[in-house]
Parts: sequence; structure tokens; C-alpha cells
Amino acid sequence: MVNSNLGRTHQQGVVLIAALVMVLVVSGVAVTLMSSSSVDMKVINAAQDYDEALTQAYADSSRAIYEEIKVNGATNFTKPNLAPFPTDGSKPDDEVVTLTATGAKASLSLLKAPGLPSATNCSRKRSAHSTDSEVKCSRDLRVVSAVNYGKNNRHLVSVIAGIEQESL
Repeated sequence: MVNSNLGRTHQQGVVLIAALVMVLVVSGVAVTLMSSSSVDMKVINAAQDYDEALTQAYADSSRAIYEEIKVNGATNFTKPNLAPFPTDGSKPDDEVVTLTATGAKASLSLLKAPGLPSATNCSRKRSAHSTDSEVKCSRDLRVVSAVNYGKNNRHLVSVIAGIEQESL
């Protein structure tokens, strides 16, 4: 006669080991999903911070241009270059004037390109008081606004807005 209990004693640990392996696999999948969703949230938050800083930089540069024209009478826009153009043929450094705007979070500056202003055709071809001649414009002024963002303000976004002025 064959003992039927002999086969059972050898198989009792297999079910326990299979169950433990399944628990480990399911736990590994759960941890992986949780960590990838955490990274996704960090990426989304960083993108939102960048968009907010970029919008703030655009708004502050527009506000600075508006206030310079309406409040200050465009005095910084109409000033001649502060330093004379070098006669030895070398390029002068860029000239920078700090601008202010009400409630601005960005650091604002008016950048005057080095050298003599170059007159080009304006995007608006004729002014209201012109005759047949094309109006020439100078594009040597730029408003630069920079906003720090992110954890500990370690990232920087800058917006450069060109200013087109009619040449006389």
C-alpha cells in the first residue's frame, strides 16, 4: 500500500513561496507607479512655474514701456547714447538704463545697442503726416525683463522687447 501523505508533505512550502513572490511583484509595481506619478507632478509644477514667470516678465516689460511713455514722457527712450561712439573702430559696450514699473516683480532694464542707430523701414509704412517718402525707424532699443522662479529662485526667464522709433 502507498502512503498518500508522502506527496503532501513535500508540497506545503511551494504555495507559501508562490504567494510571497506574487506579493513582491505587486508591491514593486505599486512603488513604481507611485514614484513615476511623483516625478510627473514635479514636471508639471516646474512647467507651471515657468509659464507664470514668463507671463510676469511679459507683463512687466509692457508695463515699463507704458509707464515710460505716459509718466516719464519717454525720456529714457529719447536720450542719446550715453557714451560717444569710439573713433578707433572698436565696438562700445552695451548701454543699460534701469527702468521701474509699478508692482513689477521683474528686474527691468533698457538696453541701448552699441554703435550708431541703423535706420530701417518701419513696420508701419507711412505715418499720418507723411507724403510719398517711407518712414525710417531705429530699432536700437530693447527692454529686458528678467524674473527668477522655482525653488530658491534658482531659475531665470528673460523677455526682450524691441522698441521701434521713427527717425527724423
